[in-house]
Amino acid sequence: MKKEYSKLIQKLSNPNLNGRVPGTKGHEVARKLILEQFEKLSLTPLVEKEWEQTYTAFDGKIGRNLLARRKGHGDKWLLLGAHYDHINGCPGANDNAAAIGILLSVLDSLMSSNLNINIVLAIFDMEEHRYFLTKSMGSIHFYRDSQKRLNYDHFLGAFILDLCGHSVGVKDRENSLFVIGANTSPFLSQSIEITQNHIKNLQVYRLRSRRIFHLSDNYIFERNRKPNLFFTCGLDPNYHTRKDTFEKLNLVKISNISTYITHCILTINRKFGDNNDEFLLTSAENPPFNHESETAELSRFFKAEIGPHHNLDRICDFLISELSKTPNNDLVKIKSTLKDLGIL
Repeated sequence: MKKEYSKLIQKLSNPNLNGRVPGTKGHEVARKLILEQFEKLSLTPLVEKEWEQTYTAFDGKIGRNLLARRKGHGDKWLLLGAHYDHINGCPGANDNAAAIGILLSVLDSLMSSNLNINIVLAIFDMEEHRYFLTKSMGSIHFYRDSQKRLNYDHFLGAFILDLCGHSVGVKDRENSLFVIGANTSPFLSQSIEITQNHIKNLQVYRLRSRRIFHLSDNYIFERNRKPNLFFTCGLDPNYHTRKDTFEKLNLVKISNISTYITHCILTINRKFGDNNDEFLLTSAENPPFNHESETAELSRFFKAEIGPHHNLDRICDFLISELSKTPNNDLVKIKSTLKDLGIL
């Protein structure tokens, strides 16, 4: 990752922006910083020669989704998405400035690539809890409006990023990245698996989508049964606090995630190359990511034999919601906790 993107993350999480709350000066500063990057990356506006998709929220405030396109040669398209708003008084470095830096870095890395697929970049507004899961949520408004702008017959899926900047609080698992929604598309699931075998210094674990993982802008795509992958490191101790600062981010991990997602996109892109090279199997031949697949991933994370009698929903909930809240855990202690709770 180039230094300009870590500097952008730092600027977006400046405490002086006071949380990038919609309708505030901090939000306006963040919006302009992101749009400056759109210009530098030579992206194309998605909506009527404008970067912004504006709408009025239930409280009268104006929501501003920031939308761009990186054109490819074919009809297929992939969405990259993350939200840029946050809550009053909190810097929001991990939530969600880091994800914005990652996605812009990915687009930078792809500038010289001859893409066969189109990339739609969506930096969503109004994701936080006042608007969360309401009609005013930026991603929900985008999805509904996009039905008349984009052809979902050619939709490959959505990559949504949130809380991607911190180390997971487990010894030897600090570099974990959870990719939720592997069951929504065998094609995307396989591309993730292929890519993770070629990336060092990042531990990637695929999980199935479930209601407890409707945590961010992945919600609307999941609700409408569209292929989607939600990239996250789970909750961390500084979530929605004044301690969610730039200094607490793991910049090396952020850079590795950027490299990983770039390679994922290039892996997907090769599927639609002019030479028809079947780098990935056709959809009919792709095995589904099912209960057994997830069991194998969880067993790999915990270094434990997890079987059909274990409650995977509770294990996954613990993995995303609780694991990083207390740092310096170890796998032995975690497995003991799970056994005491009757989960493992």
